[in-house]
Amino acid sequence: MKFGILASHQYPQSENLRERLRDLFSLVEYAAELKYDSVYAIHHYVANLQTPQVVSMTGALLRYSGDMNVGTAILLLPFMHPVHVAEEYATLDHLSDGKLILGVGAGYRDEEFDAFSLSKRERGSRLSESIEVIRKLWTGEPVHHEGKYFSLTGQKISIKPLQENGPPIWVGAGAFPAIERAARIGDAWLAPGNPPTDGWFDEAISRYNSALDESGRTEKVTDRPVIVELFCAATDELAREQSLPYIKDEYFTYSDYKQLSWQKTRFDFLWEKVFLVGSPEIIARRVHELSKHGFNQVIFRPFWIGMPMNLSRESIRLVASEVRPLLEGKC
Repeated sequence: MKFGILASHQYPQSENLRERLRDLFSLVEYAAELKYDSVYAIHHYVANLQTPQVVSMTGALLRYSGDMNVGTAILLLPFMHPVHVAEEYATLDHLSDGKLILGVGAGYRDEEFDAFSLSKRERGSRLSESIEVIRKLWTGEPVHHEGKYFSLTGQKISIKPLQENGPPIWVGAGAFPAIERAARIGDAWLAPGNPPTDGWFDEAISRYNSALDESGRTEKVTDRPVIVELFCAATDELAREQSLPYIKDEYFTYSDYKQLSWQKTRFDFLWEKVFLVGSPEIIARRVHELSKHGFNQVIFRPFWIGMPMNLSRESIRLVASEVRPLLEGKC
């Protein structure tokens, strides 16, 4: 089992952004020292929280990431032109010494689609065509493409990615049709770890695996990442006490977006049944359960709005030093 952290660079408007980013970069350096496997930037526009932008943050993380892979979880591809993305992330692939992962998604917030004057109904088809164009451009050859949204007449990008065929493209998805699409077009499905109902994982994974089989891609897809909310402390009681106020505040802030209003009404379910919060023994057991679903990479948010950084540092230390040894030989 591999472990990565989500560099959740979103902060209340009242906070000093430079100080918070210094804290974040220090935490990323510490994660690298602890031999974490990866770190990921996030992406939103016109947000209710201060949210530094994804290309800038991906580049900034490289300075502090050591031997970790660096990626996006996720880049909202419908809002960006695929030529721009192909050029930027080919460049970042070189800057990362070939350790880049491009995680993409279709987006969900109405405010973002309104701001870009885009139809939300077309987000899936835009995502699919953008990935197609990016993969063509990453060959380094002239691209001829005539699609619904993009047209290229022999242009090629100036920098070919360092990784052969380009960085892996992971596709984030939560709706069942989008998960099936991820199986057809992505190098991995970046699964959300906060399902709204019991049994969601079983249905989602079944649909994903079936779509992989139907497209003949089962053997090609080896990465099985999942993003979760995880906090570890010495005891279950301490972990719950230390993390609950901050997780709850962040989720209630998310619920201001109507697409995420369920996270407020269903918070008790998420807290009791979904989030990974507890002692190293509890976290190891829950991660092992995820491995039984086929997941082989756990990516987690190491802090939430207002959480003191010393609590985050202790949590990621415990995961590295105590949870991982408990999983050796199991997953």
